[in-house]
Amino acid sequence: MDVRIKHLQTLALSNPEQRAEGIAMSSSGSILAIATADADTVLLYRRQASGQFDVEPFDTLCGPESRLSYPHDVSFAPAAGGELLAVAQRRGSITIYNVDGVTGGCGAEPAFEISGAGSRLSFSDGVAFVPPLNDHLAACNLSLGTISFYRKRSDSPLTFEQHPRFELRQGLDEPDGLAFSASGEWLAVANHGNHSVSIFQRRNRGASGDRIRFSAAPVAVIADPGFRHPHSLAFNAADHLFVTNAGANFFSVFAPARLGDGVQWLPLPGGQQVVGSESGFRAINSANKMEGGPKGIAIQGDTLAVCSPQHGVLIYSLLP
Repeated sequence: MDVRIKHLQTLALSNPEQRAEGIAMSSSGSILAIATADADTVLLYRRQASGQFDVEPFDTLCGPESRLSYPHDVSFAPAAGGELLAVAQRRGSITIYNVDGVTGGCGAEPAFEISGAGSRLSFSDGVAFVPPLNDHLAACNLSLGTISFYRKRSDSPLTFEQHPRFELRQGLDEPDGLAFSASGEWLAVANHGNHSVSIFQRRNRGASGDRIRFSAAPVAVIADPGFRHPHSLAFNAADHLFVTNAGANFFSVFAPARLGDGVQWLPLPGGQQVVGSESGFRAINSANKMEGGPKGIAIQGDTLAVCSPQHGVLIYSLLP
């Protein structure tokens, strides 16, 4: 494998209804958030000085006040006094919570919500703040085949515009997850429908405001024959791309390669990491070819986390 991986910890979700779909780590790496779709719940875990995460959540977002309905993905971004936590929901909504920098708690209610017909959100399976400034939110809409970008408003650090400033439509087939490189130059999208990953390049690095733009069409497409309904993605600091498959018992790693003045990603994975027993995977996958594999994936520093409805949360270390 191009990147060496060591398993560190497994967190088992105690409630079988908490089917883990999306995962994110805070910018400091001290908090782990898990979106559990069927339970309409987001779980928050705290990391200890030892590097291990607590086996039980210290905070839970759920119930009518949380306004959560089939939460499918989560994303953190640093903010004054703490962090922002965005939650994408299939009912066509993104709820944003203010995470206290001292306690790590979010409160029962979201601080802001992007929703309504004007938001053009539908089956919003993925969400991510756009680095390096985090002044936009991006969401993928599986049923519409689009990626929508929402600008943060200047009058409040917690509010975003309700209408997308920019949308991507080309080269997408049921987009199920998305991820940005740390520099914000690259956007990778998992196409659940045609078993591929589309990569877009930012055309105005470092710019903010109305001018945020990515290439209208993908600058690269990874169509690995081993893909089985790609679900989520994450970049590490060296721009290796990690991809999970909802219908395969592993996640894959794709290495970047310089081609002249540009960058491409190798068409075949440099390695694969199995996440659970083959028998357990087959028991699920034989009944539904789109299930049984790992779902959400997140990277912060040298820590990688993957969540799976069958196996809970697996924590890995990315070794030098």
